[in-house]
This record gives sequence, C-alpha cells and structure tokens, in this order.
Amino acid sequence: MNEEDYKSPLPPRRPNLDQSLGENEVVKPVEVVEMPKVSSETTVEKEAVVAGVKPKINLPIKKFFIVGGILAILGLVVFKIILPMLGGRTNEPVTLNYWGLWEDAGIMQGVIDEFETKNPNIKINYVVNQKNDYRTRLIGRLAKTGTDNSVPDIYRIHSSWLPMFDDYLASVPTSSVKTIQLDTDYYDVYKKDLMVKGSFKAVPLMFDSLMLFYNKDLLDAAGKDLPKSWFGLEATAKELTVTNENGGIEVAGVAMGTTENVDHWSDILGLMMQQNGVSWTANEAQDKEKIQSILKFYTLFLTQDQVWDNTLPSSTELFANGKLVFYFAPSWRIFNIGEMNPNLNFGVAPVPQLPTLANVALDKVESGEADGALTNRHWATYWVEAVNSKSKNQQEAWKFMEFLTSKESMEKLFTTASQVRSFGEIYPRKSMAASLNSNLKVKPFLDVANFAQSGYMSSRTFDDGLNDLGMIKYFEDAINGIVNENKTAETVVETVILGMQQTANKYKLGK
Repeated sequence: MNEEDYKSPLPPRRPNLDQSLGENEVVKPVEVVEMPKVSSETTVEKEAVVAGVKPKINLPIKKFFIVGGILAILGLVVFKIILPMLGGRTNEPVTLNYWGLWEDAGIMQGVIDEFETKNPNIKINYVVNQKNDYRTRLIGRLAKTGTDNSVPDIYRIHSSWLPMFDDYLASVPTSSVKTIQLDTDYYDVYKKDLMVKGSFKAVPLMFDSLMLFYNKDLLDAAGKDLPKSWFGLEATAKELTVTNENGGIEVAGVAMGTTENVDHWSDILGLMMQQNGVSWTANEAQDKEKIQSILKFYTLFLTQDQVWDNTLPSSTELFANGKLVFYFAPSWRIFNIGEMNPNLNFGVAPVPQLPTLANVALDKVESGEADGALTNRHWATYWVEAVNSKSKNQQEAWKFMEFLTSKESMEKLFTTASQVRSFGEIYPRKSMAASLNSNLKVKPFLDVANFAQSGYMSSRTFDDGLNDLGMIKYFEDAINGIVNENKTAETVVETVILGMQQTANKYKLGK
C-alpha cells in the first residue's frame, strides 16, 4: 500500500387427515332410517328426514375443520403481514452492497467468504472506493430511490460525518447492540460519538488517535526525556532545533506553526480545543479567549521560537528522513514512515497535555512530581460502518455486522492485514487490547483509548463538508493570516468564532 491508500417461519402444517382418529377408535356404523312412503302429492319438509329429528354431525371432525381453518388464516396473516413488518423474510437470496474505504478486498475477502458459507442465502458485494470525493459520491448514491442495485446497504464513514448522514443512518437494533457488546466492550468515545437520541447509529471496526512520534536517536543524544506538557514540548523543541550558518533549519524541533507543510495540523488544534474545553458551537463569551490563546500558541513555534518554517518539506517526509525530533500523526503513518525509511529509530508516545494547576513549576510538571497537574485528554479520529436506513435488507445487513464485529472476525482481519503491512486496524474492543501489548508502536494508542475524544477538525477525511470546508477552513485562514500576513490572534478570532457558529448551525451540531 502506498501513502495515499491509507490515508422466517412458515405457517403451521395441517394435520394429516388419515391420522385424525386414534388407532383404537371404532367407527360406528351409521343407522339407516327407512323413509316413510308418501304419495307424489305429499310435501316433505327438508329437515324432516326422520320426523322431528335432525341428522347427527360428527363433532370431532367439525372441530378439526374449525381449528384448522383458524390456524391456516393465522399462518397466512403472520407470513404475509406480520413478518414483513418485522423485517422477516424467507430464505430468498440477498446481495448486500458494502462500500468500503482504505481496506483492500483481499483483506476483507476471508471473513466475507466465511460469512457467506454460514449464510448461503446472503452474498456480500464489497466495493473499495477511492478517497477523493467519497463523501459526496456516497451521499449522492444513498439519495437514489427505487431498486438501483448500486445503492450501498452498508457503508464506511468517518465518525465525524454522522451529522451529514442523518437521513441515511439506520439505528443499530437493540439485539445487535447486545450481541456486538457496544455498551460494554467498546471505548467510551464510541458511545459519545455514535449514539444519537438514545440509539447507536454505526459500529466501529477500529480505533485510532493522534500521537506524538519522536526520533529516539536525536532525543537520546541530547539526553532529553519525553515532554509531558505543551510547554515542556516547546522548551525541548527549542533546545533540539539545529540551524545552519544562514539561519536555515537543519533539524527541526517540532512540526507546528503552519498549515501547508504540517500534516495533521488541524488534529493538533482540535486536540488543544478539547483539552481547553472549547465548544464546537463556539460560545463567544466562554470560548473566544481560549481559541485566541490556542492560535497564539500554535503559531509561536514559527513566529517566535523558530523551530519550524514554511520552507521545509512536509512533516511526514522530514520525520522519515531523520530531520525532525517531534511529529504528530495517527497510527497509519507508521506504515508510511516504515516504507520511506525502514531504518528510522523512532517511538510513539502520548500527546502533551495542558497544565491544570496554577503556580506550579514546569520542572515539577514534567517530572511528574505535581500529581494531577495535567489534563488527560486525547484526540480520536476513526472510521465506522453504517447501515442504510432505506435499505430493504437491513436484517441481513445487521447480521453481517454482528459477524464482522465479533472478536474472531477482528482477529482474522488483523492477521490478514499484518501480512501486507506492519499491523492491522487497532481493535476497538477493550477486551482485546492486551493481545497487542507486545507491539510497542501500537500499545501507546491503546493506553490512551479510554481517554480519547473526537471532534470536527479531523484531517484527511476528504469530506468537502463539516471538516474540510467547515471548521478546518476557518482555522486555516486564521493561521495563514497570522503567519503570512502579520495579523494577530485578536484580529482573526472573531471570524473563526463566526465560522464555527455557522458550521454548527448548518450541520445541526449540539441539537
């Protein structure tokens, strides 16, 4: 893979008429009563076959026909009316269209084959999509009506896209929530992100978050420890930045300060906003000063500290080349770096945190002496699987989702993916975390998963909507104004807040 790739029951049977009498029952002969002779002119009452006596009827047989008729009618009602209302269906063949992203068909095919073997009436048509315009193409296809076979029954979206797909998200059935163990075995971030008005709207197959990558050789050579706070990161980055005689940066301390060449810069800002408690609906009275401070701090790595500049290559490239000490990225960048420089000696650590106690010396915060002096919030960014609320095959779709999210299926997917890259998608289940502890580059992600939160500043979702053209665009313009046009955080913050409010209203965030 190259870098861009990552980025119904039937009615009851009728009884056998031949078996309606027991073996020991004796069939009594019918008593024949001789008709009285009458003349041709005599009128005989229809009922008076025997004067004053009506003909006998066999009561058990009469009851049988009544009960059998009732059962037949009930069976017909259940089969024709009730079962369709409940989503039940016969064993007629069903094909589920599954729109995937990132994972190749070869990785998915093994579990798909196993599911189809166990459910021969259900076929899975897995389609791998290209990332560009995926969100808009998907929305357009879901909006189609009728019997278009190209409309997906199941599809992958980014967790931050739920507000944009509200009309097409089927609720996870209560029985599936229990089977999948969404309430009990998944990290808290999923409940916060994927539950809308009391119902889950999607299920995760993976977890990912923003982490601090670091060059072990550069850090060890300087005798420095990993920073715990943002201020510790700033101090260490300044010390480890190396410039040439012309003032150009030879080794950058940390990739922060710009938007053009800092991969995942929007995730960094989103993380800072979460740690500062900024609302995505941007309450001006409460959030203005916080956003202003975030903009100032982020840009000072270029404007003041000069540990980064806009002439450098992308942060991913510079880190892979061993010329960057600290670099922020999600887990899939590990694959990119390994391909670009297999010999790079690097590690993965939790992101810096924000001090919570006033008047505490930085050295005490960094050493850990000041217990509870830091926030513990991390930035989650991940993809989920959803079922089309307009699909006529929802019952089968959730059956497949239950199978796909089982521990056994997740393990098989991870193992298959590990044959073509360093590791598969990180497990979203808490009970499976320990099985990945031996992977020192994966373990740090799981160590912080219980404390992760997400938001609407996720990079590389290619959504042309809530993230890219919404929240991110306003912050991008603000940072570029500070860095390239000598604007101040005070002068750009109003536009940022207004843009956040407009975006929140457009996508009904917080409602």
